[in-house]
Formats: sequence, C-alpha cells, structure tokens
Amino acid sequence: MCSIAHHRMVLASLLLAAGCATQNPSRSDEARGGAPADSVDDYIQAVMRKHHVPGAALAVVRDGQIERISTYGIADLESEAKVGPDTSFQVASATKIYTGTLVMLLVQEGKLGLDEPVSKYLPDAPESWKAITLRHLAAHTSGLKDNPEDQESAASVAERYEAARKEPLAYTPGERSEYGLTDFVVLTHVLEKVTGQRFEELLRSRIFEPLGFSCTRYEHAQQQGPARVADVIPHRATTYRFAEGAQRRVWFLYPVHAYAAGGAFSCVKDLARWAVAMDQGTLLSPKTQQVAATAFKLNDGRAGSFGVAFTLGKLRGLPTFGHSGGGSLADVLRAPDKKLTVIVLTNEQGLLPFLAPNVASFYLPPLPALDEGITDSEPALTTVLRGAVEGLLNGKLDDAAFAPRAQQELLPILRGFGTPENALLPPLHRMSLLEDRRDGEQRKRIYRAVYGKDVSLKWTFSLDTAGKILDLAYDWE
Repeated sequence: MCSIAHHRMVLASLLLAAGCATQNPSRSDEARGGAPADSVDDYIQAVMRKHHVPGAALAVVRDGQIERISTYGIADLESEAKVGPDTSFQVASATKIYTGTLVMLLVQEGKLGLDEPVSKYLPDAPESWKAITLRHLAAHTSGLKDNPEDQESAASVAERYEAARKEPLAYTPGERSEYGLTDFVVLTHVLEKVTGQRFEELLRSRIFEPLGFSCTRYEHAQQQGPARVADVIPHRATTYRFAEGAQRRVWFLYPVHAYAAGGAFSCVKDLARWAVAMDQGTLLSPKTQQVAATAFKLNDGRAGSFGVAFTLGKLRGLPTFGHSGGGSLADVLRAPDKKLTVIVLTNEQGLLPFLAPNVASFYLPPLPALDEGITDSEPALTTVLRGAVEGLLNGKLDDAAFAPRAQQELLPILRGFGTPENALLPPLHRMSLLEDRRDGEQRKRIYRAVYGKDVSLKWTFSLDTAGKILDLAYDWE
C-alpha cells in the first residue's frame, strides 16, 4: 500500500522549489522487441507534455532479455543535452532496490540472518532494541524513531547510529509499517560492521562492478556555508520542478549516512542490467528473490507494506515488487511471475509513481473480472472522497474534505502532484465501496476506482469522527 503521508519526509522538499518542458519530446530507441511500442510511446509522451517533464528514459526487460530501451526529451534545459541510455538520473528512494539486493546477497551467502536480532551484529545496541531483527529494519517495522537531523546532518553512519541509540522507540517492533530513514541508517551500520567495508564500496564491489554498471554512483553533495559542493557526474540529468508556469532546478541533498535509503544516480541501462540478472538468477537465486519480495508479517497477523527494502503490491492480479523515488524520478516494477521488469526514469519532480505500473499494464493480461463492491449507505461522503481522488490528479482539492491537521501537513504535499491536464491515468470511470470499518479511533473506507476500461486502484481513506480525511493510500490491482 502506498500511503501519500508516508512519503512526507522526502516529498516535503518538493514544495521548496518549482520547475518548461519540451512540447514535442523526441524519442530514441537502443533496443526494441515485440512490444506495444506505439502505445507505450504515446503514453510516455502524453505524460511528458501535460506534466511538464523535460526528459525520460524507459527500459523493459522480459525473461532475461532487454526488450527495449527508449529515451525521450531533454536531460538539461540549459545545454539542451538529450536524454540517452547512459544519462544518470537521481533515483532518490529507488536506491533501496540496490540496498535490498545487497542485503539479500549477504543473506544468500550466510553472512546475515534476516531474523537474527540486531544485537548479534551490534553488541552495543540498547536493551530496548532486543526484539528488533534485521528484517524489521529492512521492512520499516522496527519502531526506531526518525530524527529530522537524519535528513540534514552531514554526520557519519556511526555518529547517526549513536544518536539513534539514545532515542526511545516510536512504537513496538513489528506493530506497523512506517516508512522512515533511521531503519536504513542502522541497517547500513550493520552491513559495514559485518563486512568491514563502507556501504558504497559494498555496492560497487558486489553489484555495480559484477554487473558492468557504467553510470551509477553518488554525488557526495555537501552544504558548505552558502555553497553546495558535489562530485561531477557524467551525463547527469538536471532535476526540475515546474510551478507557476516555469521550471526551476531542484534536487534532493542526501547525506552520506542516508545512502542506503536514497541518493544514488543511475541510468536506465544499468537498471536494465540489474533486471536481467534478477531474471537469470545470476545475482540472487529465485528463492532468495521470493524471500526479498515477501511482505513482513506484522504482530497482529496483517501483511506489512514492505519486503526486504522492496515495496510490494499487485498489478493485473499478479504480485509485484520494486521501488519508486522522489515521486517518479525513478519507478521500477517487477512482475516476477511474468519475468517482466519496467523501469522509468524522469527529471521532473511532482509526479506520482504511476508510470511503471501503467507501462507494465501494456505487457500483462487484462484485468480479471471485478466485483461491484458493497451497498453504500453514505453516497454523499463517497462523492466527497471521489473528489479527493480526482483532485489529487487534476490539482483541484477541496480543503473542506480534510481534517484540520491534514490541511496543514498533507494537503500541501498533495497539491504538489496534480495538473489540470492529468495524463498519468485515464479518466475515472467508476468508484465503488469495498469496505467500511472502524480502526481504533479512525474510520477506514476502502474503494475500488476503475480508470478507463481496465486500470484499477484501491483507495483507502483514514477518516476522523466527522468523516474528514486524515490520510489516503492506494494499491494497484
């Protein structure tokens, strides 16, 4: 389940800057197979035009073969450099694809145990952490509390670990999935302690070099007084944010201790090589991949939202895993039953991560028949909630539909996504109620929203006692 609120930590920075897209983005293909090329190209180009996306890159990998790599538009508006297969995009939280792969490599080799306590690897871990396992860390279920300094400080991994040790737990380990950074800072510390190598060195020696990567790296950016200093990244795509009719350059600043959670720059060509290795089992065995893509089982028996660093879901009734980053700066989706991976990279912030699922849908069987839901005793409330679903995409959100706290914290983030000419999804065809229940002090209403003929999402609304929105989340079907 993708909760919009869960991404506040990353998405809040989207509001700090704004970003003119090419009106007729060009395309170049490095490879193409028997795929619905015109449909995919039409979709990507429509999104680029209507959502002000300067440049994008796409890869489709099926059954261990790169079926297509297509590139579109402009990587840098100042130089007018075009996007190519080796253009390096900031992939933000999609970096966790590499982190999850690294963790599972070490598990596969017997160097780590997912269900071993953190204290086995970090003997100085506090007593309050005794129930926390590596799987808790990788699945965002540890209860470790996030600290704002984790996003801003230039401290080392060891220094941020020491700070985390002093904080009380935010919740009982395994109680819930709560997307955060501290889990991955501590996970990085474990990886470095067990192997004796820095995290970047591990990625380079265990993944990047064996797979022949040529354009994946970190920028090592630092804020030094009034100046930001960073490494030169060849063929780098400049990241933009469009607002108030103009583009602005803006990109995320990741401190080194956060590199397991985000911050990598990568190209579509390298990510395609990762997907080929996953299909062929040369990196992780099929059994190991299945473990990585299995949802964490929460204390109450429910499935959490994450596997081992990977986000989990369904598409056309098939299980999927992957990760997105920065909205849709990067969107990577695998349907392992079909050995299909779709990778979409862009240089425009403010897109919801709908690109890879929509492209993947072109390659998958039609959506199975869906039921009509349950009787809706409050159609007026449904009308309000449908307005929120549509408003998220078209930029027309009604403050009155949201609880006071959500108006302050959630609405500004949601308004960073919509555009009047939304092309991410087809028009909303119907929305039917699936479930209406109480969850503690909150009320949960779950709907099926069918877009066009066969794109279906489940929307879950958390409501207060007055029926006002506290949070919303979505799952693909």
